[in-house]
Amino acid sequence: MTFNRLKWIAVPVLLAWATQAAWAASDARQQAIAEAAALAQAQCYPHMYRDTNAYSQCIRDMRNDPKLSTPKKLGVEYFGFVGALSYARVGHLHARQIAAEFLQDFRQTQKQLGVGDKALCSTIPGDCTVRIAQTREMEAAPPKATGMRVQCVGKICNLVPAE
Repeated sequence: MTFNRLKWIAVPVLLAWATQAAWAASDARQQAIAEAAALAQAQCYPHMYRDTNAYSQCIRDMRNDPKLSTPKKLGVEYFGFVGALSYARVGHLHARQIAAEFLQDFRQTQKQLGVGDKALCSTIPGDCTVRIAQTREMEAAPPKATGMRVQCVGKICNLVPAE
């Protein structure tokens, strides 16, 4: 067999192998992102119902773990955003600000890894068309930072957003 004929056989085989290796790496990365998001959901999401600050601190603590790989960091940050966004839809106190914080964080890590919105969205169950639209909407009009004040009714005092 001549070198030219061998070249025409070997090049497509090498390209197919390289493409398959890239897909396998992408699948492994997607799996790592999904696993980290599921772990963040299990560990942090229960806090959201009672205390948005505890939820956001739990996500921050997970994200800042020095042993966490970059894909797993993205999974934690992305779930931080998705979880807060979920509660923002029902008007939960401070949830929109938390969602905006993690939106900025996950966008930086997403860009670093080169993961697209559709691929990232598929790592957490839900309607990706709606979630991507909500993400873009929040990027276009981020929530304003709100201060807090103490409001007392009778002998019961609570923190409420300052207007």
